[in-house]
Amino acid sequence: MFIFRAFSFVILITVFLIAILWQSKWAWLAFSAIGTVAAFMVVCEMLTMLYKAGRSSYKIFSAIAAAATVLLIFLRIPLEKVVLVPTFYVMALWIYMLISREREKVLPKVITSTGGTLMALIPLCFLAAIYVKGEGSTYEGRYLLLYLVLVTKTGDTFAYITGMLSNKILKGGNHKIVPNISPKKSWEGAVGGMIFSIIISYVLSLTVLHDSSLAKPLIAGIILFWGGFYGDLAESSVKRACGVKDSGAIIPGMGGAYDVLDSLMFNAPLFFAYMLLV
Repeated sequence: MFIFRAFSFVILITVFLIAILWQSKWAWLAFSAIGTVAAFMVVCEMLTMLYKAGRSSYKIFSAIAAAATVLLIFLRIPLEKVVLVPTFYVMALWIYMLISREREKVLPKVITSTGGTLMALIPLCFLAAIYVKGEGSTYEGRYLLLYLVLVTKTGDTFAYITGMLSNKILKGGNHKIVPNISPKKSWEGAVGGMIFSIIISYVLSLTVLHDSSLAKPLIAGIILFWGGFYGDLAESSVKRACGVKDSGAIIPGMGGAYDVLDSLMFNAPLFFAYMLLV
């Protein structure tokens, strides 16, 4: 399992860095294609998990609508045109319910489809919007996305390491936060992860974003750590409610696309809002 996980990690990080650092339309096209497929898979995985909890949906139609929405953002289509895709998607489902002879069965599927799709789609839209900022000129969005991902994943990784070490060192083990949802998450791990998030946030602010201020990376590091923390918890709670271990099995050793992106699901809109304010 560890070998598969390590192999998948190397492949993912290599593709991600190429898409960020190679300032070419080909990198943009490749990342757009991968992001579009990821949107399709995340929605499929979300609705599949809900199906295992007894909630049926229109999975493929929903996933196609989500992928089309994200693709239009990558193609830098104006927002007022992009929002037409999810709007017409919802309208189509309501029209289908209107003409159906089994409205009592269709209504729960419509609600599950729209709810599950929007929960997964909205954060993915922000990831795409960040990436395409300044595309073809300053490429600012690519470096902002690099900053977002590295700060988020650093906090996630060091929270795990700090939590694991503190559980071995402290007498009686560490102090769990939400053992009924995620038994391994502890306050000691959270503090350690947040500290490392702040450190990498400051380093990347200097080297990648060329910002020498102290307050902004401090605030961003704290926000992105806790956003990633709760994003991970949110997915864990969904998986527990649906009785599944992983959202999928498309990525060897890591699970599904949602499993890889879970900590970014809260952080993408949070970071986008932070960008607008700061």
